[in-house]
Order: sequence, then structure tokens, then C-alpha cells
Amino acid sequence: MTTRQDAPAWYRHALDVPHGDSTVDVDGAAIHYLTWGEPGRPGLVFVHGGAAHAHWWTHVAAQFAGNYRVAALDLSGHGDSDRRDRYSLEKWTDEVIAVADDADMAGPRS
Repeated sequence: MTTRQDAPAWYRHALDVPHGDSTVDVDGAAIHYLTWGEPGRPGLVFVHGGAAHAHWWTHVAAQFAGNYRVAALDLSGHGDSDRRDRYSLEKWTDEVIAVADDADMAGPRS
């Protein structure tokens, strides 16, 4: 059986980086996201593919926390975000933008 101690050091370190856990409302759906790094830094947003969720990025996103404010979201219908009756690329785009705005990243705001 593989244990955490068997994982490479960089992976174990990434899992130890503190992260936040938040939600933002987008057109009536609570969109869940994780954050790493100090608020106010330039931002990076990690977006998963189909049948995935924000935690798929934990070992990657944490690697950037020293220089950036990083967010990884659960698109609606995935992970800990709410479900919708219908899904579209436009609505998922709105969710990504809302997370970037809510996560206190430096840079232009919409």
C-alpha cells in the first residue's frame, strides 16, 4: 500500500501549503473554490476539465503560492459547487471570472 510518506518531497510539500476554502454566488449557484498565496498578489486561476474538481489542482496550484494568489474552482455541476438545470461555456466563463474577482487577486477587475 502506498502512503503519503512514499510520495515525492515536492508533492508532500505542496499538500502542506495552507489554502483557503470559499464560495461565490454566480446567478443563484454557489461556486466553490480553493485559494493559495497572499491576497493582493497577481492571480492565477486553475480550471479543471470534465468530471473533475478543484482538488485535482492542489499539488500544482500550491507550487505557485509563493509568488501568486492562486485559485482553483469547482465549475457548477462539479465538486462542491451547486448544480444547474443547464450548463454552458458562457456560464462557466462567468464562474471563472467571478472566482478571480472574489479571490482578491491583483490586476484589472471586470
